[in-house]
Amino acid sequence: MIHKEQRKKLKKVLGYHYTKGVLKILKEKKITTRKGTPYGSSMIRNVFTGLNENKDIENAIMELFIQTQEDTKKTFEKRNQILGLAGSENNTSG
Repeated sequence: MIHKEQRKKLKKVLGYHYTKGVLKILKEKKITTRKGTPYGSSMIRNVFTGLNENKDIENAIMELFIQTQEDTKKTFEKRNQILGLAGSENNTSG
Protein backbone atom coordinates (compact mmCIF):
# COMPACT_ATOMS: atom_id res chain seq x y z
CA MET A 1 0.00 0.00 0.00
CA ILE A 2 1.20 3.49 -0.82
CA HIS A 3 1.23 5.62 2.32
CA LYS A 4 0.54 9.34 2.65
CA GLU A 5 4.19 10.45 2.87
CA GLN A 6 5.16 8.22 -0.06
CA ARG A 7 2.25 9.59 -2.08
CA LYS A 8 3.46 13.18 -1.51
CA LYS A 9 6.93 12.37 -2.83
CA LEU A 10 5.56 10.35 -5.75
CA LYS A 11 3.18 13.18 -6.70
CA LYS A 12 6.01 15.71 -6.54
CA VAL A 13 8.02 13.76 -9.13
CA LEU A 14 5.22 12.25 -11.25
CA GLY A 15 2.78 15.14 -11.22
CA TYR A 16 -0.85 14.59 -12.07
CA HIS A 17 -0.57 12.80 -15.41
CA TYR A 18 1.09 9.59 -14.30
CA THR A 19 -1.55 7.01 -15.25
CA LYS A 20 -0.53 6.85 -18.91
CA GLY A 21 3.04 5.97 -17.93
CA VAL A 22 1.88 3.33 -15.47
CA LEU A 23 -0.44 1.81 -18.08
CA LYS A 24 2.48 1.62 -20.51
CA ILE A 25 4.65 -0.22 -17.97
CA LEU A 26 1.83 -2.65 -17.15
CA LYS A 27 1.31 -3.31 -20.87
CA GLU A 28 5.04 -3.89 -21.47
CA LYS A 29 5.10 -6.42 -18.62
CA LYS A 30 1.86 -8.03 -19.85
CA ILE A 31 0.17 -7.41 -16.48
CA THR A 32 -3.61 -7.54 -16.68
CA THR A 33 -6.64 -8.02 -14.45
CA ARG A 34 -7.75 -11.52 -13.46
CA LYS A 35 -10.08 -11.43 -16.47
CA GLY A 36 -7.13 -10.75 -18.78
CA THR A 37 -8.11 -7.16 -19.58
CA PRO A 38 -5.82 -4.16 -19.13
CA TYR A 39 -6.18 -2.15 -15.94
CA GLY A 40 -7.95 1.17 -16.26
CA SER A 41 -6.76 4.62 -15.22
CA SER A 42 -9.28 4.71 -12.38
CA MET A 43 -7.82 1.55 -10.81
CA ILE A 44 -4.33 3.03 -11.03
CA ARG A 45 -5.55 6.23 -9.34
CA ASN A 46 -7.31 4.17 -6.66
CA VAL A 47 -4.09 2.28 -5.90
CA PHE A 48 -2.11 5.54 -5.91
CA THR A 49 -4.52 7.17 -3.44
CA GLY A 50 -4.69 4.08 -1.23
CA LEU A 51 -8.31 3.08 -1.96
CA ASN A 52 -7.18 -0.23 -3.48
CA GLU A 53 -4.13 -2.43 -3.02
CA ASN A 54 -2.40 -4.06 -5.96
CA LYS A 55 1.28 -4.99 -5.83
CA ASP A 56 1.69 -5.06 -9.61
CA ILE A 57 0.31 -1.54 -9.99
CA GLU A 58 2.31 -0.28 -6.99
CA ASN A 59 5.48 -1.73 -8.54
CA ALA A 60 4.66 -0.09 -11.89
CA ILE A 61 4.13 3.27 -10.12
CA MET A 62 7.52 2.89 -8.41
CA GLU A 63 9.17 1.94 -11.70
CA LEU A 64 7.69 5.04 -13.35
CA PHE A 65 8.91 7.13 -10.40
CA ILE A 66 12.47 5.83 -10.81
CA GLN A 67 12.41 6.32 -14.60
CA THR A 68 11.08 9.86 -14.21
CA GLN A 69 13.77 10.74 -11.65
CA GLU A 70 16.50 9.37 -13.94
CA ASP A 71 15.08 11.23 -16.96
CA THR A 72 14.89 14.46 -14.96
CA LYS A 73 18.50 14.03 -13.81
CA LYS A 74 19.70 13.34 -17.37
CA THR A 75 17.83 16.39 -18.68
CA PHE A 76 19.32 18.56 -15.93
CA GLU A 77 22.84 17.27 -16.65
CA LYS A 78 22.39 17.71 -20.42
CA ARG A 79 21.21 21.30 -19.97
CA ASN A 80 24.18 22.09 -17.75
CA GLN A 81 26.52 20.49 -20.29
CA ILE A 82 25.02 22.56 -23.13
CA LEU A 83 25.21 25.72 -21.03
CA GLY A 84 28.76 24.97 -19.88
CA LEU A 85 27.70 24.50 -16.28
CA ALA A 86 28.81 20.89 -15.85
CA GLY A 87 29.62 20.09 -12.24
CA SER A 88 28.03 23.24 -10.82
CA GLU A 89 24.79 21.86 -9.41
CA ASN A 90 24.59 24.61 -6.80
CA ASN A 91 24.72 27.30 -9.46
CA THR A 92 22.30 30.14 -8.83
CA SER A 93 21.00 32.10 -11.72
CA GLY A 94 19.06 35.27 -11.69
